[in-house]
Amino acid sequence: MQRFINDPDDLVDETVSGFVKAHRDLVQKDPMNPRVILSRFAPQEGKVGIVTGGGSGHEPAFIGYTGRNMVDAVAVGELFSSPTAKSFADAIRAADGGAGVAVLYGNYAGDNMNVRMASEMVTPEGIKVATVVATDDVCSAAATEREKRRGVAGEIFMWKIGGARAALGGSLEEVIAVSQKAIDSTRSVGVGLGPCTLPAVGHPNFQIEPGKMEVGIGHHGEPGTRVEALKTADEVADDMLRIVLEDHDLPQGTEVAVLVSGLGATPVNELYVLYDRIEIGLEAAGLKLHRAFVGNYFTSLEMIGATLSVLALDDELKTLLDVECTSPGIVVTGPATTPVGQIARRKRAATIANAGNGIPRAPAPKDTPTLALNAASGIVQEIAAVVVDHKAHLSEIDGLIGDGDHGINMAKGFGRAAERIGAQAMPLAPALEQLSDVLMSEIGGSMGPLYGFMFHNMSLSITEREAIDAAGFSAMLHAGLAGVRTTGAAQVGDKTLIDCYVPAIEAFDAHKASGFAAALDAMTAAAAAGRDSTVDMVAKLGRAARLGERSRGVPDAGATSCCLILTELASAVKRRLSVD
Repeated sequence: MQRFINDPDDLVDETVSGFVKAHRDLVQKDPMNPRVILSRFAPQEGKVGIVTGGGSGHEPAFIGYTGRNMVDAVAVGELFSSPTAKSFADAIRAADGGAGVAVLYGNYAGDNMNVRMASEMVTPEGIKVATVVATDDVCSAAATEREKRRGVAGEIFMWKIGGARAALGGSLEEVIAVSQKAIDSTRSVGVGLGPCTLPAVGHPNFQIEPGKMEVGIGHHGEPGTRVEALKTADEVADDMLRIVLEDHDLPQGTEVAVLVSGLGATPVNELYVLYDRIEIGLEAAGLKLHRAFVGNYFTSLEMIGATLSVLALDDELKTLLDVECTSPGIVVTGPATTPVGQIARRKRAATIANAGNGIPRAPAPKDTPTLALNAASGIVQEIAAVVVDHKAHLSEIDGLIGDGDHGINMAKGFGRAAERIGAQAMPLAPALEQLSDVLMSEIGGSMGPLYGFMFHNMSLSITEREAIDAAGFSAMLHAGLAGVRTTGAAQVGDKTLIDCYVPAIEAFDAHKASGFAAALDAMTAAAAAGRDSTVDMVAKLGRAARLGERSRGVPDAGATSCCLILTELASAVKRRLSVD
């Protein structure tokens, strides 16, 4: 792998730094959060704020659509990973001009989870938030289940039209309504010819054989609906247009806007070759072209391929699409609009989510052996070391049916927490809270909040204790499970970390009467069995759920990391048990 990279762990931060310097006339870093990009035209008093966010690696999406009459603030995530709830919340605060904030984003588990949490975080501050979730990727779910479809390059039309309505003084309800109309009127499809490589992994997280192409591929390398022999450009264009128009079912005479985007490594001249054929196909279908956008608008690192998005226009959508805008990613010329209000600069106070109400608390120890908690931070250090050691393995598993970033993000989060704890011997509760803080505020994705709340609740469950026995440890495990379930609805059998965690707890509780150590051994065995059980499951949640039967035969990455965590937790506790 030959790349212009310093340290892969610094790639996103250095990307953001260079982006802001190159486009300082349009954007700036939010002073409250370096992972939030803010338009220099926002917030405007009395104007609805427009917010989006997503994983890095798709540039110019998402940061490139910050600017005038477009997106006001963008939350920046790690490569292919959702921004944290904190970053989304800070982006909402940054965009708020007093008229509410519209969060327009793609339909991915981590984004859904973190946007919901962010909305809950800013509600006490009096900020009204409404959302639209993009579902334009035709191949990611059937038309009868459109709510399950991914958001891909069609999001750009949603941002453009929502941003225009806000710029013209629309209310929050009007902005949401027209943004929803825009994405409902958009259909997209992607075709991949070659994979991409996450720099921290060093090899492709999926493969497309020479002479083959993946039809319906996702922006993170999620497999499409079929793999077939590579066709000519005209045949590929015809196939893409057929997929989109069959789902659209547009009457003749409908005006449309078209966006053809490269996925990162496709030469622009090839995109024009595709577009040439696409326009011919539109005319043959009796559709009228209003605007075309061809270029690298929504990429996927260095993936070879292209996406096609078709937006069906009515008078309202056509008018808003033509409103002038300026951003690094897209420019539309036209008559200048009048600002809704003065640019506001308000002090914003950060808040944090509290998931600790009503969680199980560890009882005072009554039996021996016990685990002393006052200087047990080494347990977190030892768990972190195991996670970091398995970084490549976790990413490899995730890459088979996901986007390949699980090990990268887990290692980064656990590694940073271990560095901040350092050599100090602190109590276990604050050490777990330190780990939680890093995962929730710096890592993002879906695993950031899932594990973040797990360790947060574990910390709260033992805060008032100097030692715990088997009953106290059980309470800590159950508190962690309650934390996981505050952010997700997974059940046993859905092919998630729950398939490891729940049987592990059940085994511990079933063997408590045999002693603390015996219960820990039972937990370890059950965690491994739970992890292995996911191999033959079909995923029901997250990105892998869209693969159906193709997700069978691969262990779930979350269940695998959960098994590592629980296994090392059991070993670390067992080494520290005392009968004193």
